[in-house]
Amino acid sequence: MSDNQFQVMNEFSYVAKLQIDIHPEDLERIHLTNYLYVKVESENGQIVTCMLMANSNVEKGRAKISKRCFGKIGFNTYVTIQPQPFQFVKRGIPKVENINKPFVLASEELVDEFSNNVELINITNGYRMKVKLQKATHTADCDKVFLNRYHLLLLELNGDIQKKLIITRAEEDTKKKIVKKLLLGAKSFYFKLTRKIGDLFIGYRELDLRVGYNYPFDETRTVTRMHPNIRKFLGVEENDRLIISYNQKSKKLPVLDLDPENVNEVIKIEDDKTKFIDSHLYIGIPATTRNQLGIPNIGSVIKVRRSMKFILLKHINKLILPLIALWFSIFSIIKANSYQNIIKIILLIIIISPIVIFASLSEERAKVK
Repeated sequence: MSDNQFQVMNEFSYVAKLQIDIHPEDLERIHLTNYLYVKVESENGQIVTCMLMANSNVEKGRAKISKRCFGKIGFNTYVTIQPQPFQFVKRGIPKVENINKPFVLASEELVDEFSNNVELINITNGYRMKVKLQKATHTADCDKVFLNRYHLLLLELNGDIQKKLIITRAEEDTKKKIVKKLLLGAKSFYFKLTRKIGDLFIGYRELDLRVGYNYPFDETRTVTRMHPNIRKFLGVEENDRLIISYNQKSKKLPVLDLDPENVNEVIKIEDDKTKFIDSHLYIGIPATTRNQLGIPNIGSVIKVRRSMKFILLKHINKLILPLIALWFSIFSIIKANSYQNIIKIILLIIIISPIVIFASLSEERAKVK
């Protein structure tokens, strides 16, 4: 039996994800760490991607798999864990001009080894964030990523991050990857175009937030909760729709306010001595939505923005009357009694209608621009 081969226990764990537990000493022996995704291969050749966790209640040389993992690979006497590359990293402080960039600077060695799409994981609590890397030319350290203070808050990193933060390749949805290749043409162009038009007429802010629990009575309802200050920052009102995105998947959910005084009901508190909890960082998402988006665990960082389509439909009553008045005026001034006049009417409608819509939505744009 190889060092990476483990005997499967008869009992399963009932965590709501694909997970494999081994003894902490076994974890150290095969040079891996908590919260990593690894490939688990069964005797019959089935391979499934699972989250690796240390569990001192598991005997050495044995592995405990989750019920969901069992459903993927079936019953096997032995499984083999295929190690995935990772590395502990140091924190660099980004320059002011790079703080708002949509990427994180890192040493050339890290980008070359792990590619541009990576995941940063705090191995003490499992908080994880997918980021895009770009090579930094001003560092001599081969294991440094340049994180701003907001990144540190999201990952709950304090002070020295060495031996706490690791970098690994981001897990990609292979089905989504195939679909993206197949739909690379017209559909991809359509989505980019509609978002550009929506941003021009309505606008949005996108924010990274840490996934937390919803209130218990929200679990059967598809709603999300966040701090009212963050809701206002995103430019939405209660019951407006938010676009929740993770790993190239997205879901539209209505938003409700989180009560900051009862934040302990939705934020998992490990230390009773915790004096301060920044509820601005959290967004409560029901378990069904977390499963649909493939969010691996509480503490994962996702992207949130308002639904521009919902905002447009919400204000449709403000748009209908001005547009009807515009069209009526055009038809009153120009009679559709010739081919040339019909062309003029169509051109005026096409040119002036967007101006009316743009003016009518100025209040919504002012919330985020």
